[in-house]
Amino acid sequence: MGGVGDLTDRNWLRSNEEEQGPIRVYRPAGFPFPPSRGREGLRFDADGGFQYLGPGGDDRPGVDDGTWRADTPDATIVTATVDDQAITLRIVELAPQILRLEWTIT
Repeated sequence: MGGVGDLTDRNWLRSNEEEQGPIRVYRPAGFPFPPSRGREGLRFDADGGFQYLGPGGDDRPGVDDGTWRADTPDATIVTATVDDQAITLRIVELAPQILRLEWTIT
C-alpha cells in the first residue's frame, strides 16, 4: 500500500458498484465507470486542502471545502474536516487505481 502522498492531487470518485459492507471504494477520475446519475468524490491536496464532491440539489456537482491531515507519511488514518465536522478515514487499500476507505464521522 502506498503512503498518503499517493492520495494527493487527484480526484477520487466513489464506485458504489464495487462496495460490499462498510468499506467505501473510490477510483480515480477517468476510470471507466458504468453510467451513473452522479458520484460522490474526494480530493486530498498536498497542501492540506480537502474537497468533498457530491451531487448538488440540481444534479450539478457540489463542492464542500475543508482540510485534511495525517500524523505520518505512511499513516493509515487520515482526518478530514469539512463544515466543522471531522471525518476519520481509515485507509484499507491504496493503489494507483483504487482507494478503499472506512469512514467514521465524529
